[in-house]
Amino acid sequence: AMHHTMTWPFLLLAVSCSAATPKLGTYLVDTSTISVSGLSSGGYFAVQFHIAFSGTINGAGIIAGGPFYCAHGDVETALHACMVSPDLISVRALVDITDATAATGTIDNPKYLADDRVYLFSGTLDSVVVPGVMQKLSEYYSAFLVGSGASLMEEFNIPAEHSMVTDDFGNTCDDFASPYINNCSYATAYRILQHIYGDIAPATSNDTIPQNMLEYDQSEFFLDVPEAISMDSIGYVYVPTACKNKTRVCHLHIAFHGCLQGREYVGNEYALNAGYVQVAEKNNIIVLFPQVTNKIPDGTNPKGCWDWWGYTGQDYSCKLGDQMIAVKKMLDRVAGIMA
Repeated sequence: AMHHTMTWPFLLLAVSCSAATPKLGTYLVDTSTISVSGLSSGGYFAVQFHIAFSGTINGAGIIAGGPFYCAHGDVETALHACMVSPDLISVRALVDITDATAATGTIDNPKYLADDRVYLFSGTLDSVVVPGVMQKLSEYYSAFLVGSGASLMEEFNIPAEHSMVTDDFGNTCDDFASPYINNCSYATAYRILQHIYGDIAPATSNDTIPQNMLEYDQSEFFLDVPEAISMDSIGYVYVPTACKNKTRVCHLHIAFHGCLQGREYVGNEYALNAGYVQVAEKNNIIVLFPQVTNKIPDGTNPKGCWDWWGYTGQDYSCKLGDQMIAVKKMLDRVAGIMA
């Protein structure tokens, strides 16, 4: 009996260790079809990630975001020009900055954008990032999407407030409230994926398989604790059954949530209900949902936004940015790319 009592602490230890968040897996991914999308701060971040890693990313869907480096590393510019006063945005200057930054090697050569496919959504009632900002983003992308395979699509006519618009979940279309997912009878996530990938079947409500929504440990992708750069220790990834079983080569799509939409605010509700996973299961698309938190020690990110104005440091928008590096490492892991 004595011997059994002594083994108890070790048994308990083993149980608690196995409950740790699993590592992000590696799957069979078509590395020529990796794409991104995002809403609000996630929209700005998706643009940033697309521009910085254009050699890796081949398409983007942007909802209520704006052009690369719009904020010029300044929170006041972010809050004004880049959200509500688009007349103050000089697209020409941002295009020039993009070219100059590429010349330093800290973002990929913009020539890789030439044949990319980009989908832009702005609700007519958006009071947070007004439609004129997305018009500037359209002009910005037009400067680079110059190849014969390029396609830039705009949906700027739906009477939606600032939100991720779906056809089956959320608040009313003109509502501005958590979780910032609005039902406007329009499947934005499907339209994005369909525009980027072409032959994509629409979802039906019962396509999602709940056990294919996985949590993963984000903390292994940072040099410091995740909170140091305002990132969560846990992220979500949806892995369709065929991708999980590695019987199919799958697409990889990275979806960046908006402010107040991370795990600490809404759990996995954005990941589950923004409209991606329903389409993903049916079309063998792995969807990575990296998570940001508001817990940065200096308090510069109170709403849990992605860094598109410089709270993590001046390199925030290029390949040297802390959040950019972390997400690229996650992408490399899922796709099996040796960094």
